[in-house]
Amino acid sequence: MEIIVTDFATGQTIEELRASALLKSQSTQQSTQDTSRTEESHGGRSPLEALARMQYGTDQSIKSRLQQYFLENTKSSLRIRLFNFIIKVISCILYCVRVIQDSGKLPEHVKLDNASDIHYEKILWVGADEGLWLVQTIVAIISISETVLIFYLTYKGSIFRLLFNIHFLLELSTGAPLIFSIFVPIYRHFYVPIFLNCWLANSILDDMLHDFHRVSQVNHSALMRQMVGLLSVLTCLLFSGACGIEHLQRSGERQFDLFMSLYFVIVTMSTVGYGDLHPDWWMSRLYVIILICVAFCVLPSKIEALSQTWKEREKAGMDYTKGFARGEKHVVVTITHLDADFIADFLNEFYAHPKHAGYLIVLLSPSELDNRMKLLLKIPLWSHRVLYVRGSALKDDDLDRAQMAAARACFILSARYIQKKSDSDEQTILRSWAVKDFSPHVPQYVQVFRPETKMHIEHAETVICEDEFKYSLLANNCICPGISTFITLLMHTSRGEEGQKSTEPWHKVYGFHSGNEIYDVVAGDSRFFGDFVGRSFSYASFYAHEMYGVNLLGVKRSDPGEQITLNPGHHHIIQPTDRFYYVALTNEESLPSSKKSAMKILNQSGKHIAHRKLQMPSGGHDAEKHAKLKVWRKRRMMLKKSKGLQSDAENLIGDELQKPPEQSSRKSSVGVVTGEVDLSSSSDEECDVCGVEGCLSEKIVKTYPPISSYIGTSATVCHTMKTKRDYCCLQIDKPCQHDNFNNPGQYGWKNPAIIVAVDKTSSGLYNLILPLRAYYRPVHELQPIILLLELEDDKLPSATFLDVIAWFPMIYWMQGKISSLDNLLKAGICLAEHVIVCKEGAMATEEFLADCSTILTVQKIHRMFPKLRIITELTHASNMRFMQFDACDVYALQQGKFEKRERKRGSPMPYMFRLPFAQGGVFSANMLDRLLYQAIVKDYLVGFLKILLGIEQTPGSGYLAAIQITEDDMWIRTYGRLYQKLCASVGDIPIGIYRTKLMDCKTISIEVEAPTTSGSALAPNTSYPNAPGARSQQIISDLVKARMQTLGMPAGDYEHRQRERKTLSYVIINPPREMELENGDIIYVLRAPVKEDARNNRINPRRGLRRGQPKISDHANLLTAYPDDRSVSVNSVK
Repeated sequence: MEIIVTDFATGQTIEELRASALLKSQSTQQSTQDTSRTEESHGGRSPLEALARMQYGTDQSIKSRLQQYFLENTKSSLRIRLFNFIIKVISCILYCVRVIQDSGKLPEHVKLDNASDIHYEKILWVGADEGLWLVQTIVAIISISETVLIFYLTYKGSIFRLLFNIHFLLELSTGAPLIFSIFVPIYRHFYVPIFLNCWLANSILDDMLHDFHRVSQVNHSALMRQMVGLLSVLTCLLFSGACGIEHLQRSGERQFDLFMSLYFVIVTMSTVGYGDLHPDWWMSRLYVIILICVAFCVLPSKIEALSQTWKEREKAGMDYTKGFARGEKHVVVTITHLDADFIADFLNEFYAHPKHAGYLIVLLSPSELDNRMKLLLKIPLWSHRVLYVRGSALKDDDLDRAQMAAARACFILSARYIQKKSDSDEQTILRSWAVKDFSPHVPQYVQVFRPETKMHIEHAETVICEDEFKYSLLANNCICPGISTFITLLMHTSRGEEGQKSTEPWHKVYGFHSGNEIYDVVAGDSRFFGDFVGRSFSYASFYAHEMYGVNLLGVKRSDPGEQITLNPGHHHIIQPTDRFYYVALTNEESLPSSKKSAMKILNQSGKHIAHRKLQMPSGGHDAEKHAKLKVWRKRRMMLKKSKGLQSDAENLIGDELQKPPEQSSRKSSVGVVTGEVDLSSSSDEECDVCGVEGCLSEKIVKTYPPISSYIGTSATVCHTMKTKRDYCCLQIDKPCQHDNFNNPGQYGWKNPAIIVAVDKTSSGLYNLILPLRAYYRPVHELQPIILLLELEDDKLPSATFLDVIAWFPMIYWMQGKISSLDNLLKAGICLAEHVIVCKEGAMATEEFLADCSTILTVQKIHRMFPKLRIITELTHASNMRFMQFDACDVYALQQGKFEKRERKRGSPMPYMFRLPFAQGGVFSANMLDRLLYQAIVKDYLVGFLKILLGIEQTPGSGYLAAIQITEDDMWIRTYGRLYQKLCASVGDIPIGIYRTKLMDCKTISIEVEAPTTSGSALAPNTSYPNAPGARSQQIISDLVKARMQTLGMPAGDYEHRQRERKTLSYVIINPPREMELENGDIIYVLRAPVKEDARNNRINPRRGLRRGQPKISDHANLLTAYPDDRSVSVNSVK
């Protein structure tokens, strides 16, 4: 039986399939052979090319091939023109050689007519060498042959066109007589004006510039072509004039050589006319007249074209070519609008790092330079470092002009003070894509406004989102007062010289510690932390601060995929490959070699002290105590000198810092940093705030928010509701069926509220919520958040926005304006502690008036609610001086003098001594620009600050918090003992102080005319003769209470009371261990990490300050850091 297998797809049998496959293979081989024969028959061209030529037709005649070679092909035509140009130049050179060899004798067949003073025979006949004539004839034959061939190829059917072509006529007049003399030898001495070939060479040069521009694929500027053309015409005029005058003067009484003729022509053309040389017969004089007329006709048009091109060139900037700065590294900055202040800030911050001293900045912008930018680029400091190229990053030609492919980095910045920030981000995305397409290997540092833009530029090396950092800083200001100023000073490059020439004591402390910056180092290679390998992180942080004055904050493992972790606590054991992040006045690499050895000795001595035996005599202990005090002083002086500060007798950090630790006979209760945490510091788990029933912790859960505001947000664990709240419960000024409350006071909040006034809803508000609802915040310390949105009438926020806030506890919104008193009262301003004003500047005739409405509104709120802490965002940093402005406050007005003084000294932050900024009450998003500029050197800085501010979270990382020092805590005495107490008890790390001081004669040194109280403190505003008195304050109080009664709110919630004494506040970054604590100080601390699944216990924020002697071992006493504590510990052990 025969089995037939059939393919169901084609319906063919196996034999048929095999046969068809064999036929296909044979046909394929045949087609390959036919293709090869076809390519051979068509001169190596592919069949597609041959088919295209057959379809469109081609002319294979000799003329067409010559046209393609001489005219159409750019490379071959350029070579032919270059050859022709060289021929013309050689003919001019041969003419000069003939003139130099000319002895003035006529040929033998020419007789000189002595009866006339003018010898016309010398004009028509010249003496020439036979060899020189032969070379000139050969050059003429080549030149005229090529000219005839070119005109034949370009012939269009009109012979009269050749008769009127100047180029052809000049070629005939300079070449045809020489060819004719071949057949008539007697005319070999006939004069031929070969020097006119220079004009032919000038014409060829113009054509060559155009061809060279096409062939080289290099964008040569029109200015260069104009300059070369003008120089060529001027050279032809001088050369033609010199050769013509020299030849015509052969018939005159006084003969000129070639050099004298050139001198005469130059003097005549420059309109000087010394008169020492002059033509002595009419033909020479006529030639000079013709030459001057030609110059007047030709040169003005060339000069005018050059001047216009020069003006356009100035507007377009220069091209950054490889030959401009060979071997020099450069960075390209692209920005849509050039602002002098913006560029000055970039230059100051970029060149503040020694690594950038050899870099060149190329500004690529489509905008023209205004007068301020022109003056800035003419400053000697920047004139040789900054180049301006006018163009767009979206055009490859402009990117090539800026040499983007060879750039070390590209900064894509957004202009300040713009209204439509979303449109600006869209342009930024396209610019980033264009740069990535043109130069994929160049790292990009991009600045955007909206967080949803980041998803489109993930390829960038670093992205700074203004809304992310801005809202996060404002939110953290409610948790840690003044932290916005702390972070701003920390990310600015400063040498700590600000305020050192001031007479104000707080200026010196505040300005000196502003020189602290964030640095990184590998633990195994560090002289600061190398000996702490194998110890806990808290142990290394405390002893590094105690010995070297550096503040260790974070660490990053060397394993792939690891992230920065802030204060991982006692459980983190240091490895040699760990990378540390610390705050200090200077980094280790900046210390001179002599100081490096000294720091190494200090490190070894600290290690020796840590491992010394317990049995030591008292005399040795005293000697060690004095040696330790010398180490403290020496360490501070070394850090000051390495920062570039002068070490004089003036105390920069107060008189109390000079005092050594006081001797104490009592037992130390600070504790010892042993690497183990004191677990007894946590408080009870029972909630005594909300009660057993209805506790807030039972309604929320720690998890990721179900809905994020934008794509690209980082995963952050927050306190979220177990059940999503209804939309009606979110609007605080309208009661609903779930919460029938008429005013905020009926909600019964235990913590003061935070009012956030914004002019529009944006996805960036999500970053304001995250730090305030982070999982590590104690549940019973969460503050209500009221969003006061300036929406149009009867317009609700988007459903997406309501979905986001509905999952967070105690977040409400209402429609209204912050300038309206009724809206503020409905939002619960009487129950609020913080008010955040974040409004994008409105359009104004003068750009600095964009903050006008915001400043006046904040001023009115401050007058009505003086105890309220207001945090304002301004568009212009210079407008900080108007915040809480008081024309009668003499001391506040005096700060303007210090600002002017710091600006003259070149300080990058002259406004830092303004009282609103120093106390953290005002912030400008433009200050975040510096963060991007430093990212090219400190690639870790952006990620570090994101974790610190709560924008991102890493497992096992600590968080930012604040502790207020009270009278009960003054037993700790100094910042170093506080550092030790926190590290030893709960593993917290302090990073700074927010200090508030009374404005008395001990705090300020400026003599004010206002009367003072008996306590030497400045009197309140009412004591000024011109300030609003008690009556005006009573009027304001009555107005507010009247509106509250009208709105149905209890007037007792309003309290209008001025501060009895004026105060000033400022931040101190990384204080020294010797600094004494003061009552009311707020300590910024990095809390030890809290587990995400930890129970919602009510944590005592002051658990690390509990007084008492923890249980310690004999081995732990070896780690006591202070001389007085060591003596007490040793005696107790004995």
